[in-house]
Amino acid sequence: MKKTILFAIMVLVSIVLLGQDQDQPPVQPQDEPQGQTAEPPPTVLPVLPEGRDLKTIRFPRAFIHAGKEYPAGKYWMVLGEKDGQAVFFVANAAKEPMFEELAIVKPKVRRGGSGFHVDMSRTKDGEYARIKVTAPNEWTLAYFLFKK
Repeated sequence: MKKTILFAIMVLVSIVLLGQDQDQPPVQPQDEPQGQTAEPPPTVLPVLPEGRDLKTIRFPRAFIHAGKEYPAGKYWMVLGEKDGQAVFFVANAAKEPMFEELAIVKPKVRRGGSGFHVDMSRTKDGEYARIKVTAPNEWTLAYFLFKK
């Protein structure tokens, strides 16, 4: 009798343990009806990062940045900050971001004038375009290589 009870308990335990090990069939997503296509998500146009909007800067000649050539014309620029450094964010006429250029920040030697001014000029040799942002205590500069 003891053997029969022990055997019955072992059978019950094994059934319980086997029942726990059974894999559940995976839940399949509902099939979409044929012929209907899902609408693509709306496209989000990239926007210029926040910063000081310098408006448009007109490049009189084609210039090169990171090995890529850009035609002469107007470009939007925003002076912002990335990872603690001043950066010029450059966009095309439609304000679509194109690239960014690290800025050179120099303390202003001469004091005077508290205004904010943006100026574009060429270096003495005419090889580079220089964007200069004058603020009360500093100059922020960026250089762009003109195409030869």
